[in-house]
Formats: sequence, C-alpha cells, structure tokens
Amino acid sequence: MLLDIVGHVLSFKGRTISKQKKNRIQKWPTPLNKKKTRGFPGLCAYVRIFIKNFSQVASTLRRLNREDVDWDWDQKCEESFHKFRSIVGEEITLKKSDYDKGAGKIQLAVYSSYIPSRSVLTQEYKGGKDRPV
Repeated sequence: MLLDIVGHVLSFKGRTISKQKKNRIQKWPTPLNKKKTRGFPGLCAYVRIFIKNFSQVASTLRRLNREDVDWDWDQKCEESFHKFRSIVGEEITLKKSDYDKGAGKIQLAVYSSYIPSRSVLTQEYKGGKDRPV
C-alpha cells in the first residue's frame, strides 16, 4: 500500500520522494537571474530530509540570493545545481523506526555552524551501520 502525502510517498518500506516532486526538481531550468535562483533551493528544501549535507550543497545557491552579493552564476553554482538534481534522481528510502525490543539504538545528531544548523535521526541496523529514519 502506498500513500502519497504532499510530495512524500509512505509505504511499509519507509518514506520516499514522490515522482511528481522528483520530476519538478529534475526538470527545473538553469536559473538565469536572482529571482529564478530563489525558487530552486526552496523547492529542494521540501525534500531536504533525503539530501545528505543539504546545507552545504545549498549554501552556494543561497549565497546568490543575498542582497549584498551580485548575481554571478559560476561553475560552483552549476555543480551545486546539478548535484541537487542527481541526488533527487536516486532511489532514496528513509526506513521507518523499529521500536521492538532488541532493535538498534536511535540517535539524534545535531550540527550547528554559521551555515544553517541541521540534524538527523538515525537508528543502528544490522552490521552496526546507522541509517536515517
């Protein structure tokens, strides 16, 4: 059973990005000015939970939106833009938390810096690997 809720698809396996949201991000044209640049990170922020190091990847594009910065689409911006599109194109599934006795421990990791802070909730799975939940 699949349940599509505002761009996230929920199933017994976990949570994924809906195909409509993926398509919208992947078909977004390369921004040509400051106004167009604002929309793309905003759209990607909607699925930020699926994107590792979202703040770092987005910081290049968000820098262009600052009032004290002239808009200049350079190679770093192009790389950041394409990185978002390729990450969203991957099949990423966030597993649901397992609260059964004997399940791996759940941890909240928080990082804060001059770039927006971020956090991730993980659970230890077989083999000792942590996975986002």
